[in-house]
Amino acid sequence: MVKNIFNLLIRSKNLHPDKIFLRDLDKNFFFNFKDTVDFILKFNNFLHSKGLKKQSKIVVIFENSILMSLLFLGITSTNRVFVPVNPDIGILEFSKILKSSGAKYFIIDEKFKNKFKIFFKNRYVSIDNQKKFIKKIIKEKPLKFDRKFLGLSQILYTSGSTGNPKGVMLTHSSMMANLDGIEKSLNLKRFKNFMAITPLFHNGGQFIPTLLAIKTFGTSLPVPSKTSISIFWEIVNEYCINYTLVMPTHLAYLLQLKKSSKKNQLLGICCGGAKLDLKIQNKFEKKFSVKIAHNYGLTEASSSVSSENFKQKKNLGSVGKPFFNNSVKIVNKNKYKNGLGEIIVRGKNIFNGYINNKKKTNEIIKKNWLYTGDLGCFDKKGNLYILDRKDSMVVVSGENIFPNEIEQFSNLYNKIKLSAVIPVKDAITQNKLILIYESKYKIKKENIMEFLYNKISSYKIPKIIINCREIGLKEIPKASNGKILRKKLKNHIDDYFLSTKKNV
Repeated sequence: MVKNIFNLLIRSKNLHPDKIFLRDLDKNFFFNFKDTVDFILKFNNFLHSKGLKKQSKIVVIFENSILMSLLFLGITSTNRVFVPVNPDIGILEFSKILKSSGAKYFIIDEKFKNKFKIFFKNRYVSIDNQKKFIKKIIKEKPLKFDRKFLGLSQILYTSGSTGNPKGVMLTHSSMMANLDGIEKSLNLKRFKNFMAITPLFHNGGQFIPTLLAIKTFGTSLPVPSKTSISIFWEIVNEYCINYTLVMPTHLAYLLQLKKSSKKNQLLGICCGGAKLDLKIQNKFEKKFSVKIAHNYGLTEASSSVSSENFKQKKNLGSVGKPFFNNSVKIVNKNKYKNGLGEIIVRGKNIFNGYINNKKKTNEIIKKNWLYTGDLGCFDKKGNLYILDRKDSMVVVSGENIFPNEIEQFSNLYNKIKLSAVIPVKDAITQNKLILIYESKYKIKKENIMEFLYNKISSYKIPKIIINCREIGLKEIPKASNGKILRKKLKNHIDDYFLSTKKNV
């Protein structure tokens, strides 16, 4: 196994120095593997000139671009710590990240500078012209370093919707172990074109479309997440994209688009970050003739734990088999029905703990097992199935109900773009379920209920069904990677009914 990200790049550079690795939407701007390694050696000199020593923590605030990819690789490859931040983050949450991470230096896109400048104290570089900055770095003298380093590579922050972000510490060892698992599981063809549309400030944009591209001598096209989905097929066709990774919400959106007139060269789409509805998967594969590999993972496991394979026969509804270098078990089955239990994971890909938060770390790591908080089960063939989060379970009149049980069907209603089931307290039933949906139509509650009656048990059907616009939302709040921000949505619902004094 390659020990760190820099050695991964060196391996590809030595074998295929002239193979284009990073490509921009501007076709005349690209980096081959030799150029990328050269940039990193010179970027090391730049960081050294700023007084940034080994394991210095550097906050990076950019959208997907060639420079963002180079910053991710350049900071981690020079034995410093990458601390990427979503540009849309709130100031309060950002201040908490700075306090917990201890980061003192910032590299930021000029267009986001004013929002965060109160934190900088002259320890930053603001970049208004990315190509000009890259050319400036290329003019630096290369500064070599010891290639054998290990240790912390990055800190990724999760659970920001609660207002208390947790910094997941990933090491080079954990990332390389996870990359080995992904590569062997997916078994992708080499020398292919990848598109990074999930953000590089999340592991979704880092592993499959960037690191796996390095390992398979592929080309990575990083594109801004907010605009890429709307022109997805144009990019796929124009740049002959073979592989990418998306969220389930992306697939639901793409299903609303017309089928591409050209025959695309997509060999497969990986889908993760949330449970993928089986009917959406089947409908997408049929409409666009593209195979989808549903995978399962979490930031604390570096990226993924299991995945389907594009070549093997699918086991409908599963997230495939665990990676060869993961151990996965289902525990506490007596607490749930239908053989479900909590998924726990052990392996070299497991994170190094939450930075400066031993209490939270000890809650999730027990005897070297990562307690994921996700509920699932195995079939007889060893395929893993995910139902929901254990903390998503809602008790209604003594019955255990999971929002996903309902959403997987409400999302199929032909006029609903996306839906979410949220509980509110009820004096009689303990909890009451509210179905919030996105749609340009105001749909009769009775029509949705009738649709659900044929799909799920009657006691699981929400008694309150509302278009999100009725409660003052243009859309259901989502994180940058497409996950529904349930805590934020629930807080909005509680505030709405409290302020309007309407009965729930």
